[in-house]
Amino acid sequence: MNLPNKLTLLRMILFIPLLVLVILYGVLIQRGIADYEIAGRILLSLILAIFLAAMITDYLDGWLARKNKQVTSFGKLFDPIADKLIVTTTLISLSIFGFIPLWITILFVARDLIVDAIRVLMAQNNIDVKASIWGKLKTLTQTIAIIIVLVVAVAFNFSLILGWKSWLILYAINIPMLVALFFSIFSGYKYFQSIRSYIKTK
Repeated sequence: MNLPNKLTLLRMILFIPLLVLVILYGVLIQRGIADYEIAGRILLSLILAIFLAAMITDYLDGWLARKNKQVTSFGKLFDPIADKLIVTTTLISLSIFGFIPLWITILFVARDLIVDAIRVLMAQNNIDVKASIWGKLKTLTQTIAIIIVLVVAVAFNFSLILGWKSWLILYAINIPMLVALFFSIFSGYKYFQSIRSYIKTK
């Protein structure tokens, strides 16, 4: 197994501790995080660290595979799976914890499901849909938005903030998330255009 594939495998393994940390933080919220403030901050910090590690390995495995011409079927199949495990789990968790609106996460997930369905359909017809600049912008802005939310969540410990200030902070940190959502929906539309063009040629 080459290095890019090992990094992809590592990212898939990181999903396990991420899920454990998310569950533990959920337990703290149920018990009243005010009584476990330090533990809550530590758990959120670890979630942030795992997410950062996953995103760094995502960049590295793609870069190394292209640079060293080590693109493999394993990487093509499991790289996007690893990405979705990490990103989707993090998004759903942030919505459950109340850091981002649930409807934003639903739209992100719905878009990915539709695009994945399009990719499968195109692959069945031996057509390779290459990643567009819009898809790359979606990934970049989504990653930055999630990091911002996690950093602010660690810094301010939302569950202990009362009044209008907490809502102001929540609205502010979700502005980058809305930007990412725009690129997500628009890139999904561009993918749809690709398959529509194919259908018209049939």
